[in-house]
Amino acid sequence: MYPTPIWDEKTLLVSGESCLFFGKEPVRLLFPAQEIIRISNPLLGTVYQKDVHFTHTPGSDLVIPVPGSGICGLPGGVFPDPATAKIFPARGANAIKGGPDGKILLFDNGSFFARHQAIVDYKAVPGTVFPQLPALEAGQLPRFCAKLKAGEEPLSCILIGDSISEGYNSSEFVKAFPYAPPYLNQFARALKEKYRTHISVTNGAIGGTGCGGSVRIRDRWLYPKCDLLMIAYGMNDFGGMSPEEYRDIVSGIVEQKRALHPETEFILVSSMCRNPLWHGDISERSRAFAEALKSLAAPWCAVADVHTLWSWVLEKKNYYDLTGNGVNHPNDFGHQLYCKVLTELFRNI
Repeated sequence: MYPTPIWDEKTLLVSGESCLFFGKEPVRLLFPAQEIIRISNPLLGTVYQKDVHFTHTPGSDLVIPVPGSGICGLPGGVFPDPATAKIFPARGANAIKGGPDGKILLFDNGSFFARHQAIVDYKAVPGTVFPQLPALEAGQLPRFCAKLKAGEEPLSCILIGDSISEGYNSSEFVKAFPYAPPYLNQFARALKEKYRTHISVTNGAIGGTGCGGSVRIRDRWLYPKCDLLMIAYGMNDFGGMSPEEYRDIVSGIVEQKRALHPETEFILVSSMCRNPLWHGDISERSRAFAEALKSLAAPWCAVADVHTLWSWVLEKKNYYDLTGNGVNHPNDFGHQLYCKVLTELFRNI
């Protein structure tokens, strides 16, 4: 059942962490593990056995595949043969332009990566320090938090953003087992379960759009009343505008909504990182966009800093451990990371 805690500080359990094996190469876990509880591929319905399919030394953060065991993964690389590849946006595309030195990159908007990634549940070593994610400042989002705690009336939430927020490549979105929902639905369910109140969510995100496209969908976010408006752009803006322009457009969305519905409060969601092999590494630029959002924090406006957590994860893991499409979408674990950042905002209310 989603959402599940992806790590538990009390029990040291880490759940649902995804990895992608490349041939004989080991994969790295987020934390050193005292015990591997389970490695599986839910979509394939396969559970892998220690010393048969993989090996692990207690206390290590490395999981090593057993050659020839049949554990899921990619035996080849991430650069398909151009002679046989179908290039996006062709139907059934398995490659996309923009790799280094003119190469094409492995790509899939369906369940391809989910079929090849392994899911690892494990117990971290004693003394593991888990990331402390930001919580709301005292008095931030006061109306939403008061209604949430009271549980007396339903809460309404609208999300606008790009394909990540629309739900790509969660397994529910691509209609594959285990049908894990996108982060918005996980977030709403987590609050509902904790505070026993009904939260209705409207997903107004549209794939392929940037923050400038919000003007064309005012009917989705400006006119309907809501308690919380979540704004989650960035991935499609990195290459087309400056961080300052991005900040000003997002600020304009907030100002327009407050002018019409002053009771609405806001969460601004910074974007995950894209594949550094795709059109070059823009990690510094994406960091600047995330910092620009932080400058908009106010009593009525919180920031969900997904970018910082994602960057921390990438210091420990390969990008292909987390990707849903190969270049700029999260997999199920990635959507859980988004949900984790959002739910942790409310941990102290």
